[in-house]
Amino acid sequence: MGGWGTGLRRTVAGSVLCLIGGGLVAISGAPAGADTVGVALDYTCTDGVGKGTRLRATITAPTTMTVGQEIDVKWDLRYRDQTAFTSPGYLAAGSKLSGKGRLNIKGPWTGNDAAEGSIDQPELRVGDPLRLPSLVTGAVGATKEGEISISPRNLVVDFTPAAGEKIVNDDEAGITYSGPEWGDYNDRPLSFNDVGRDVHATTKGGATVELKFAGTGVDFITERDYRGGNLEFKIDGQPGVPVTADPSKNDDGTDVNVVNAGGYTIWKMRNLPYKADHTLLVTNLEDNSWAFVDAFKVVTRELKNPPAEFRSVCTPDTPNVAFKITVGSGGGVTQSPDPTVSTPGPSGPGPTTPGPTNTGPTTPGPSNTGNGNGNQNGNGATSTSTSTATATASPRPTNTRTVTATATPQVEITPVGAPQTGEGPTPPSGGPLIGVGVAMLTGGVLGGLLLHRRRAAHVAGGGR
Repeated sequence: MGGWGTGLRRTVAGSVLCLIGGGLVAISGAPAGADTVGVALDYTCTDGVGKGTRLRATITAPTTMTVGQEIDVKWDLRYRDQTAFTSPGYLAAGSKLSGKGRLNIKGPWTGNDAAEGSIDQPELRVGDPLRLPSLVTGAVGATKEGEISISPRNLVVDFTPAAGEKIVNDDEAGITYSGPEWGDYNDRPLSFNDVGRDVHATTKGGATVELKFAGTGVDFITERDYRGGNLEFKIDGQPGVPVTADPSKNDDGTDVNVVNAGGYTIWKMRNLPYKADHTLLVTNLEDNSWAFVDAFKVVTRELKNPPAEFRSVCTPDTPNVAFKITVGSGGGVTQSPDPTVSTPGPSGPGPTTPGPTNTGPTTPGPSNTGNGNGNQNGNGATSTSTSTATATASPRPTNTRTVTATATPQVEITPVGAPQTGEGPTPPSGGPLIGVGVAMLTGGVLGGLLLHRRRAAHVAGGGR
């Protein structure tokens, strides 16, 4: 019995304590000696580029703190449930996603009560997922001995589009073709100079193409061709400036004498107010005249501040969760006992820090050589209970840790040194460990009793 008890004590000591359903259970295999403590919280975001997005935020701080020492409270963010912040437009590289996580800090402390961070984005298309930043307070420190309580609050995320230009080819998302007989012509000769070697085209009057974009300017890129006709432009439902343009005419109004000369900007507009839902509508006004859509260019000027329409506010699914750091004069080691597990005895190994391991036809015109399918005529819980994890430190840091943990259901105390996957592990219960020990003990007792009975029967039967 003594050996079994010692073995269980060693198993628990080599584990960490994870908060599941409001109780403490042992999880083996987590790294001992982790030196931060914190919580992993799920957040739900509303509005802006993150409307409906779910996040897992792992907020941590060191377990040791000395008076006057500055520390960082860090936020590690991960997407959950196949959701993500997404790009609102076609943007050059350099857009920025910024986050600010609020903290409610109580006790003898000084410093920042918000963690901030940002990360630059690559070139983006509409709907591309955005990279998430890590957040850090910068500095929080203890002014004297005592207890510091850190409780995460709302997270605010802003998106600032990059200044620059982005070419949008004729078959990108966000472009809508309406009306009769638009053809999609691909693999055009290099000599045509088409963007992406493809165009959409029609000879039917009344056919339209619409681009939705976020930015402050837009260009329409087409083919210059003597077979072309007049096109009408509207921006956000209002007449463009100019209202019409004709790819079969030179700037002085004379007729062009070229065919299929792609990559030509026939119309542009600048100095629009920035917003995410601009609409450019282009209409072919003439029957039997070719209208070519080669590409668009979306322009964004430099913005001093992130647009308010892109802001997302994320709130924790479980509010009023806190972890605590005790700044004291001693470096002793204590750990709150729990009736469901055996705590290590004097001869067992040292304690561990708390938490789970987080974690066609031919192309238009007589010089066509391509093919296509066009005309051949040319974005909260209300619980008020609190989860706490406490770590003790002295003015002179030591290798010892003092940890006390209690929690509301579904909240995890997180050790550092574990992989930050953004998903909490499914911990095995401490019950199987105890069950195995009980089974072993019961088997030993029953076996001894059976052996004793057999010996008694042997003596009574004269040694047979």
